[in-house]
Amino acid sequence: MPLTLSPVRTVVCCPNCGSPDTEETSRFGATACKALRRCLACREPFEQVKEL
Repeated sequence: MPLTLSPVRTVVCCPNCGSPDTEETSRFGATACKALRRCLACREPFEQVKEL
């Protein structure tokens, strides 16, 4: 079985309002395992812990 690598798109919901309408503002946050995101509904920034 051939292995194909493609980007996995996961929906990241806002921890403040629960909206799935978020955008990544920075690939790396305070540590390499976190990304910075912003909610487009409530406009609040938040950190996302990246998946392996």
